[in-house]
Amino acid sequence: FNFTHFNPRHWTVEAIPDWARRELREGESDARPALYTAEELERAGTAEPLWNAAQTAYLRDGWMPNALRMLWGKAVIQWTRNAEEALAILEHLNNKYSLDGRDPSSYLNILWVFGKFDRPFYRRPIYRTVRYLSLKAAEKKYDVRRIIELAT
Repeated sequence: FNFTHFNPRHWTVEAIPDWARRELREGESDARPALYTAEELERAGTAEPLWNAAQTAYLRDGWMPNALRMLWGKAVIQWTRNAEEALAILEHLNNKYSLDGRDPSSYLNILWVFGKFDRPFYRRPIYRTVRYLSLKAAEKKYDVRRIIELAT
């Protein structure tokens, strides 16, 4: 609660650490695997079944497991033009559909996606040194087929 109380711009990219903002800005010119509109994302209309299942869980239940929520948020960075657009979309979806939407801790969860309270990682396209989580790698950790079945 302290972070949101003492940081009036906690809902903007200004709340993201300088290093992460700089890295994401440098990655803006990198090729994206796809670009989706806010409306496509809201209705779970991506080419990624796991992401769509996560968004469907929000639409239907207002909740998803935290590990899935991290993947859900990280993916939006690669599907939007810049951090500002990604943050606006995530904030909208979270506040509209999540049971903890508009809660101070919810903002911290979203900002973590952009590097807040984290450290630099290995450099890669789009994210640069902001931590990347792969939807494909999630298949090694989670029963993705079951998650998708539960969401549909």
